[in-house]
Amino acid sequence: MAEPHEQLVDDVRAFIRAGERLAEGVTALNSMNAEALDDLERGMSLTESVRRRDSAAWSRRVTTLLDEFEAARRTVRASTTTVLLDEGRSIADVARVFGVSHQLAGRFVRPPRDGVDAGAPAGTD
Repeated sequence: MAEPHEQLVDDVRAFIRAGERLAEGVTALNSMNAEALDDLERGMSLTESVRRRDSAAWSRRVTTLLDEFEAARRTVRASTTTVLLDEGRSIADVARVFGVSHQLAGRFVRPPRDGVDAGAPAGTD
């Protein structure tokens, strides 16, 4: 297993890549939506516009990209917390870094249960 600092560096790199993929996906989605708007303004039916663009596939793709980005964000948050604690910082310091309550920051150091992120508000996963 990598040292906490090395792991954080790797996790930040992965977070950057996830952000780049999300940005590319959103840019492509915006372009597709602009084309759809042009078609609708010219009188094309919504049914035809949706069919031409496979809107369901786009929706699934954007959802996947958002999920990947969120997972990478949570991983960086956990890695950052580990490094801060290894550097002798307190949970209160972690809370200040993330701009969250002391209680929420304390949840960042506990591993997720049953696939639910311990640092996410209830009902968000």
